[in-house]
Amino acid sequence: MARMRLTRSESAALTRSELLEAAERRFFSDGYHGTTLEAIAEEAGFSKGAVYSAFDSKADLFMALFDTIVDQRLEAIATLFADHPMGGSRISTLADRPVEDRDQQFFLLAMEFLLHAGRDPKLLAQFASHYRRMSAGLAELATEATPLGADSWAIVTLALANGLALERLIDPDRVPTDLFANAQRLLYPPRRD
Repeated sequence: MARMRLTRSESAALTRSELLEAAERRFFSDGYHGTTLEAIAEEAGFSKGAVYSAFDSKADLFMALFDTIVDQRLEAIATLFADHPMGGSRISTLADRPVEDRDQQFFLLAMEFLLHAGRDPKLLAQFASHYRRMSAGLAELATEATPLGADSWAIVTLALANGLALERLIDPDRVPTDLFANAQRLLYPPRRD
């Protein structure tokens, strides 16, 4: 059976996908600053030129990876929310998801990049637009009114998740597994009909 040849756009999309997978592995193992575009290209089996044909810079590659991971997380949350009614059951189910190593690595990487971008107003503005997209996606999942409103709930939820991730990193024994759920119940109490 003959192999089908990929179109130029299909080949470019495949290369981009493979570079993003390699970038995740390298960024997670070596951090943003410890990773070079050469290392990502080598990990993916491409030349550095292939990286530059798909991404403008290391920061552009990071933000594409950020979007990819955020999209995966939002899809997982949407699936979880579809299976549970609004209120305590939904919040408990979300909070009961274990914090995976990938989550912790992504948090560390995002914080490293944020600190880097914090000293570069143009880069920070670019990152902020990607972060706002994540917040908006989370707000869309709040299908019923919260006392805070969907947008504010999303901001507070992200702040709470990031803060607890930082606390868990510093002193994991002090962060009970149900703390996020208990705090969310205060923000998103069950409806009383």
